[in-house]
Amino acid sequence: MLKSMTGYGTAEFSIGEDRFSLEIKSVNHRFVEINVRTPDKFSLLENKIRDEIKQHFSRGSFYVSISAGREIAGAININIPVAKQCLAMLRGLQKELGLKGDIDIELLLKFKEIFSIGEAEQDLEKYWEGLKYGLSSALGSLKKMREEEGSALSDDIASRLNCMEDIAYEMDERAPVVAETYREKLRQRMANMLGNANVDEARLLTEVAIFAERGNITEELVRLKSHFAQFKDMVKLGEPVGRKMDFLCQEILREINTIGSKANDSELANLVVSAKAELEKIREQVQNIE
Repeated sequence: MLKSMTGYGTAEFSIGEDRFSLEIKSVNHRFVEINVRTPDKFSLLENKIRDEIKQHFSRGSFYVSISAGREIAGAININIPVAKQCLAMLRGLQKELGLKGDIDIELLLKFKEIFSIGEAEQDLEKYWEGLKYGLSSALGSLKKMREEEGSALSDDIASRLNCMEDIAYEMDERAPVVAETYREKLRQRMANMLGNANVDEARLLTEVAIFAERGNITEELVRLKSHFAQFKDMVKLGEPVGRKMDFLCQEILREINTIGSKANDSELANLVVSAKAELEKIREQVQNIE
């Protein structure tokens, strides 16, 4: 079954007393592209996040966002040497300017350089264990959505392939008629030119044979039918086939264009236009297939 490259998944997970929300969405991309936005605490785990996604998907552009329910508190550090320098500076300034009053802790609190928030001690294994649980849950939801959309794409592509097969059948039926129609038109034209004289049947057959050879689309139709069969086989596969399908669409278009260049007939030309319209819709769908 085909898989789409478009999907969305969410999950929540806990690490100790801290809760986190995780969102992941994917859109079309020729290869695998992963963008991760996390709190600083998870920055060292971003490569693990990317590796986990690559194990499940082969194509798509992924956006991962992790947000914390509340900030993880860090330890408050006091820089004693800086505090002493600030106090000495204030006392020196007070003496130099002859200022009165007390220099107390409230005044020192205004110096931000004295205090800093330290990083909370990290246990990467503990963090990864909790994060992996949330990531696996979100990826499961994402995968399910991609499979559901892929199923819809499969049905649509299969329907359009059937339509293109019907068009190819009509082309096959029309091709012999084109030569016969040309023969009658040529006979009438020659009769009009020659009047009562007899039409040279040998000459007529030669001209019709040349016309039929130039407009022969048998080989193109045979290759088209082969491409359709390959396409249908790919739809049933459970592996990523988006790139192969895109290439096969190009091959199908090449055969249709060749038929169009040989089609010296309005009905065949209309069938070519219809085939191209269906193929274009298939190509649009294929761009979203993993």
